[in-house]
Amino acid sequence: MPLPQVSPAWASTAVSELVCGRHQEATVLACTAVASYLSVPEPGSCTPVVAILAKGAVRLPIGVSILTGELPEAGSTVAIGDGAIATRHHIWRPARWWDPRPHLVAGGLFENGSELVSVLESEPGSSFGIALADAIRVGDALARGNSEEALEIIGLGPGLTPAGDDVVAGALATLALGGWLDDGLRETIDTHASTRTTALSAALLAAAGKGQVIPQAATLLSVISAGPSVDQLRSAAAELFGVGATSGHDLCAGIAGVLASSALSARSDVAAELATTTRRLQ
Repeated sequence: MPLPQVSPAWASTAVSELVCGRHQEATVLACTAVASYLSVPEPGSCTPVVAILAKGAVRLPIGVSILTGELPEAGSTVAIGDGAIATRHHIWRPARWWDPRPHLVAGGLFENGSELVSVLESEPGSSFGIALADAIRVGDALARGNSEEALEIIGLGPGLTPAGDDVVAGALATLALGGWLDDGLRETIDTHASTRTTALSAALLAAAGKGQVIPQAATLLSVISAGPSVDQLRSAAAELFGVGATSGHDLCAGIAGVLASSALSARSDVAAELATTTRRLQ
């Protein structure tokens, strides 16, 4: 029997604890033409699902991107740990890493997000898996610390990442990156998602609660944080809209719901006033 081929990979830092930790046997939950999703029995503080992503796949924040080698099939066993992910025929060793959490100026993020709703309102209603008004309302509720509306839509919609989950993920990531996400709220969402949606989507919701997002969402949030022109905002939003059938739109709607929240604006104003007062006293 020939030895497995060894190839380099590009991995998210969100999975480094698992890839670089002790050897484990993971099971492939599902696979598509461009991705396989591994269930890890003992994730520790890391994600319970790791995505092996071939060329053309959306770069998920819990992923390892590869260029060569066949993706493992659903139901098969894959070894993870000791610096590699290995099947019978292939071994992938991360040679590079990316950070799925964008580094933003939170104040800029919340000061410059008001135009995003207008951009979304110009999109056809069929572009969304969850009606825009409902998604905005979910984001606003989460910004106010209320999880009820989010819990109602988790698992709503078809696919490995239901539309309702995409909305909640966008909102959670925005709150986490701005420093406004309460630990209790995040834990409530994670606990509910563990039994109400797919394992992959629950893992992505947990990642969002840590501020970990796909590159297209990271770019949009970075652009908003920097104080964009309308053209820059529309261009960044269009890149996110291109993700999935409705996933990009739903993620964006969750982001917009948080940024448009009057509750968040009030808290941002208080934080700015406190910072100004502190500077005067120094």
